[in-house]
Amino acid sequence: MAQREEVKKYWDERARKFLNNQAATTDDVHLRELEIRTIKTRLKSLDVPDESVILDVGCGDGYSTIKVAQELPNFKFVGIDYSEHMVAIANQRLMDQPDLKSRISFSIGSVLELDKVSRDLVFDVAISDRCLINLDSAEEQSLAISLIASRIKPAGYYIAIENFVEGQSNMNNARREVGLPEIPVRWHNLYFKEGDFAHYAEPYFDDIVFKDFSSSYYFATRVIYSAMCKMRGEEPDYDHEIHRLAVNLPWVGQFSPVRMVVLRRKSS
Repeated sequence: MAQREEVKKYWDERARKFLNNQAATTDDVHLRELEIRTIKTRLKSLDVPDESVILDVGCGDGYSTIKVAQELPNFKFVGIDYSEHMVAIANQRLMDQPDLKSRISFSIGSVLELDKVSRDLVFDVAISDRCLINLDSAEEQSLAISLIASRIKPAGYYIAIENFVEGQSNMNNARREVGLPEIPVRWHNLYFKEGDFAHYAEPYFDDIVFKDFSSSYYFATRVIYSAMCKMRGEEPDYDHEIHRLAVNLPWVGQFSPVRMVVLRRKSS
């Protein structure tokens, strides 16, 4: 519990620091745009009906939720986050988008207390974007997946963008080959192992498909570009043009900790 409160404090502080700035949930804003684009593409490909309602678990400051909703006018969105400051920013963003107010709502709530937040509601699709890695333990992560599953309609979908140790290890191995230090897992994150995530999800989902959508982006920015910076004696810059170019690279390899998992809820 103490760790959870420290993590919540961290996100509250980022909300205050990056008020009305898309860097509130990550310093790498181009990665965030890649995540948004990938979520939009995946949602468009799912066989869910118009007027579907989508739960965004850990919606943060609402930036991603609003961006997705703008391109998917036939869907409704319910965003929750346990950071009061993030939700306040999300609602402020929504006030600036009056045409979306009938399709989006933001409220305070924890993934570990979904029953309190969503009550009897069930959703066609649930999304988490780097949310479950902020939980304290594997037990809490497993519980969170079960609670998310309980909020999804039979044959509905869960799109999880979370961090995994396999991609982190591959990226750091590549960095070592070009003389770069490892990038450590940050203090407030607990990355999944692919097998563990699948094990937690298997009781509730039939299809579990991993997609390495950000592998090429990470290889270009965390390996090639970072090595170039070292050669030149420069500090890497998240806004360097290579970041803007790398988001358009095809998906190759498994060099990123950030992966998408697409899961389909069991029908019964």
